[in-house]
Amino acid sequence: MSSQNPLEKKLDRYYEDIMSKIMEILQTQKDLLGEEKDLKKDVAKLKEHVLEIKTNIQAIEAKLSSKSSGISGGSPQPHPPLGASTVSAATLSSVASSNQAQQSGAHLPASSKSLKDFLAQEFAIFDVKVLNAFIKSTKEVIKTNTKNDPTFLKPVIEAGMALPIVIAGKMPLSRDKGKGAMAFSMALEAAQAITKAVFMMPEDGKVTDADIKDVTSEICNQICGKSKLTLKNEGYSFEIGLPEIHQGNPTELLAKLGHPKVALHFEYLKKPFFVFFWG
Repeated sequence: MSSQNPLEKKLDRYYEDIMSKIMEILQTQKDLLGEEKDLKKDVAKLKEHVLEIKTNIQAIEAKLSSKSSGISGGSPQPHPPLGASTVSAATLSSVASSNQAQQSGAHLPASSKSLKDFLAQEFAIFDVKVLNAFIKSTKEVIKTNTKNDPTFLKPVIEAGMALPIVIAGKMPLSRDKGKGAMAFSMALEAAQAITKAVFMMPEDGKVTDADIKDVTSEICNQICGKSKLTLKNEGYSFEIGLPEIHQGNPTELLAKLGHPKVALHFEYLKKPFFVFFWG
């Protein structure tokens, strides 16, 4: 049997060293991939904790504000949730009052109640905190899906609303105080613009009725889900159903839906859309 010469032995050692290094690199890569997956899981958990902490802070601030108002002798006002999209009871009421003349056919009930009183006496399952949560969630959901900030204009209360909507996703809601519903509703130009943005279409792109229905249903689901989570630690326990999509001209559609008790008026690129409530 012939023995290896020195050169062959040297080549064998090089080969073994190279294979060893390759195995080390593969193991390192495998370890890094495992660490990346673990990090992604940790980030997801941290995001959940941050959302819970934020909700808890809102609850604490609301309680502190209520106690502070009680000590000063004034009537306590609900503290608005954090974020630029929120409004207090006083703000909602004053905005509704100051903007009535601008909304064709929209006005307060004959008794001229404040929005807070109207909600407390006639609108069992929704109050100002609930509306604030839906305002905030609506703005966040639209921005997330379209990359554009919508604008909240005002709440419109009851009686003879002139609302130029052509599509609505209506969702049943219920809590311990009773049953009601909300609807995400859009004018035609808003429906087309939002749908194009969601599907990342060019400005001159064409959307179908099916596209608009899908977007309406998905956004309605997201608004309700996000609002439910926001209100969870505020003592609100909502049960939500599945959205029903309705289409038609404004008169037919409102007749089919039933006139809402409250409409939150928004604009997307100056095109109107609404969140309705029945209770």
